[in-house]
Amino acid sequence: MTTVRNLTPADLDQAVHVLKHAFFNDPALVHLLPHSAHRARVAPRIGRAFLRYGLRYGVVWCTEDVSGVALRRPPGRERINVWGLLVSGIVWLPLFMGLSATWRLIQAERVTDRRHRQLMTGPHWYLWMIGVDPDRQGEGLGSALMAHTFAAAQADGVPCYLETTHPRAHAIHRAHGFEDAAVGPLPGTHTTVWSMIRQAA
Repeated sequence: MTTVRNLTPADLDQAVHVLKHAFFNDPALVHLLPHSAHRARVAPRIGRAFLRYGLRYGVVWCTEDVSGVALRRPPGRERINVWGLLVSGIVWLPLFMGLSATWRLIQAERVTDRRHRQLMTGPHWYLWMIGVDPDRQGEGLGSALMAHTFAAAQADGVPCYLETTHPRAHAIHRAHGFEDAAVGPLPGTHTTVWSMIRQAA
């Protein structure tokens, strides 16, 4: 049995490390930051800002040793809180990303946010991000975090929604009961974004 618990501020550094390595070669992050050296510098800042937002305005779960991390936005908090962008540090990320990466991010966010609003008009759990240390993948840690999320969604009687650009993640989510709700490329790329829904139990 894999224990799932709430991430604490004391776990933040370890969680940043896990997300950096879990997402380093993710198509969306590579599209955003194509040069690996730049990506290595900026990815931890992105992960830390997202985690700080999640700890304050969402839900962040982890495995006992923080080898797996899941950021979720629960019903009523599915949309990004503008004040949260400031206090989490997300609003300052363009200073480190650069102009071209920031422009790519804005374009991608326009597409995914529009789809999100069109597809999900009622309360739902938004599965923002999940990452497992590459050295621990295949041990069921991600599945445990997903099961924990599904239990919360079932208790609320609402569906789950996510986006992914990784073919392997897409297949895993389908195996966990998600269905494709919309499929299309990131602007100006051949990188596919799958918008997926898992209906309420």
